[in-house]
Amino acid sequence: MSANSHDIKVLNSLIEDLIDCADGYRGASDQTNDPRYSQWFERRAAERLDIAEALKQEVRDRGGTPEDNGSILAKASRAFNGFTQAVLGSQKSVFEMVQNAEAKLKGQFENARNDQKLSATTRETIRRGLDQIIAAESDLAALSDYLDPHDQSADPHAPN
Repeated sequence: MSANSHDIKVLNSLIEDLIDCADGYRGASDQTNDPRYSQWFERRAAERLDIAEALKQEVRDRGGTPEDNGSILAKASRAFNGFTQAVLGSQKSVFEMVQNAEAKLKGQFENARNDQKLSATTRETIRRGLDQIIAAESDLAALSDYLDPHDQSADPHAPN
């Protein structure tokens, strides 16, 4: 297996993860009636697709064909399993689902960045994507500020 084929395989896997993540965020945006959540989910979906586009270019530069779709819809559904319920449920549930999805994506990028079989150029590309994901953590903190995961008052299912 050439270095390029390993690089392409890892990059395409990350592209698939990013597309799945963006699809999940778009689905969550469609399910919420709160414009703050909807805007946040849409912005996050766009950010994930921007990173995917950068990785796609790297795949092309290595002579490969970039992933154009996410994985099978079931994987996206599993990645965001319960997101609709969380959006419609408590604010704490929304925050936890977003936090879990972000942690999973960050972990996938960290694992890829540490893959010593990848070329230095590919690891650098992955590092830049990871930096964008990490930078977005402050956005997640801002979301938690208006979600206040400890406030159950907005939870229609909370006991009175």
